[in-house]
Amino acid sequence: MVRAIIFDMDGVIIDSEPVYGKWLAMFLESQGVAVPKTELNKIPGIASQDFVKKLELWWKNAGKPYKTGKEINQMFDKYSDGFPISYKNILTPNIKEVMEWLRQSHYKIAVASSSPMKNITEVLSETKLNTFVDIKVSGENFANSKPNPEIYNFTVKKLGLEKAECIAVEDSSYGIQAAANARLKVIAKKDDRFGFDQSLADYHIDNLLQIIDILKCME
Repeated sequence: MVRAIIFDMDGVIIDSEPVYGKWLAMFLESQGVAVPKTELNKIPGIASQDFVKKLELWWKNAGKPYKTGKEINQMFDKYSDGFPISYKNILTPNIKEVMEWLRQSHYKIAVASSSPMKNITEVLSETKLNTFVDIKVSGENFANSKPNPEIYNFTVKKLGLEKAECIAVEDSSYGIQAAANARLKVIAKKDDRFGFDQSLADYHIDNLLQIIDILKCME
């Protein structure tokens, strides 16, 4: 019996990936760093540590004066500050209704995201979803985040449950691989904008409300 749902954040709770992707492309262009769109489409779902490595590699390949990936990421953060974002405006439809139902049905709720904990906290606070979430886990706390299963292994242990009692909700190739590698059942939120490979998922949904239908069938 499933007793907990573990949500990814970017692409599942909020539709942030197109926004962040646009900002990244604009930032790189402003710095004279050319990166093919096919490469940019590999960023959604990537761990923050790996994103920093990508920035450093792109910067180096563009022949720019040496900077660490961390320094470039700080530049990108400063650049992004000029484009305020309302997380409420990009909240995935029906996520609140789903979390309310999960809470009323006595499921535990966790968020396991590759994003920094600061971002996770900001999103959940602004969208008022923090009252539903029992556990928040950030990929920044691990040497290897998604697609490495460590973040999911840790989250399940922190929930105090067995893996058979947990199901993950993901969208990206990295996230689905991480959950599958942790031997969790996976619900994939369909998204054909970034060429995600969702073949390892056990279920595929168009609308988050379908999570409720899946869980009812498992009872």
